[in-house]
Amino acid sequence: MSVLKNRRWFNGLLVGLLLSLSLIGCQPTPTPEPEPAPTATLQPSPTPTPAPLGSPDNPIILGIVPAETAPDQASQAAALALKLSELTGVSVDILVLDSYDLLLAEMDAGNVQLTFLQPLTYLAASQNQIAEVALLTSHFGVYYYGAQFLANVESGLSFYFDPDTNLNTADAATALAQFNGMKPCWADSTSISGYVLPAGILAQNEIDVDTGALIPTQTGIIRALYIKGVCDFGVTFAISGDPRTSSAVIADLPDVRERVRVVWQSDPEIPNLNLSYTPSLPAEMRPAFTQAFLDLCKTEEGKAQLSAAAGGYEIQDMRVVDDSVYDPLRDAVNAIGYDIYNALGR
Repeated sequence: MSVLKNRRWFNGLLVGLLLSLSLIGCQPTPTPEPEPAPTATLQPSPTPTPAPLGSPDNPIILGIVPAETAPDQASQAAALALKLSELTGVSVDILVLDSYDLLLAEMDAGNVQLTFLQPLTYLAASQNQIAEVALLTSHFGVYYYGAQFLANVESGLSFYFDPDTNLNTADAATALAQFNGMKPCWADSTSISGYVLPAGILAQNEIDVDTGALIPTQTGIIRALYIKGVCDFGVTFAISGDPRTSSAVIADLPDVRERVRVVWQSDPEIPNLNLSYTPSLPAEMRPAFTQAFLDLCKTEEGKAQLSAAAGGYEIQDMRVVDDSVYDPLRDAVNAIGYDIYNALGR
């Protein structure tokens, strides 16, 4: 190979080498893959410790359903709560509810620890194991009342009640058997003394009566019996009073007690308004509240405060009772298959 050819070959090789290096320099520089970011470890949030029951942040709750006739009941109940706080040493507040359905729901949820309950409402709460009676109230001088069966003296019925001794002269089965097939005058179907208890007594003694006439008031039942022709017999409350002695009746029917007489009277089987505890009130707190209510009954001011907080229901005293005092009423309710949930508040 000549020197010239060698030079040309060398020059070609040099140009090729330079061109290759140029092309290599134009290639994009690879981007390095980013390293994964470290994963943060979540720390568990601390669970807040609830304030102790009875502390200012978690007070004992008195649940109330204000009566339509007592517009200031909520404020009166709030005043009672303050007094209970003073007497027991724990914080007490109120919860105002629009209905007894809501009250029972709050009791079941553990949001209410104390409440006043009428008999049929208590039976509903007790049936659901969300209330236990603690104290029974004295009203009109008695803790329990009853029902009486009455008729016109010209009805041809026999009378088994002695007004001089206030005692029956025969048992219910004997005295009431004569009502078979007869037409009663009932009060409102939610009235315990004007329907529930007497209807239960008749059912327990297998006495079938005709469809009754519903009379709006118990004094109205007395008037219906007085004039005759509306019903064969009627029922009203007894023991805590007698509608025949109402001034509105005696004013224009002065001889009503001679013309409308008692056929037979039940035992005092209807408990008055009670104070109930719910399962969410600890057992160790209950004696202090029981004593606080009993202490309030020792003064006129305390009784007035209790009565106002109960919607104007006059509370003259209170006593400790247990659930067994409701058994006679419970038996009457069961005897007629009565739906107590249609009578909440009674």
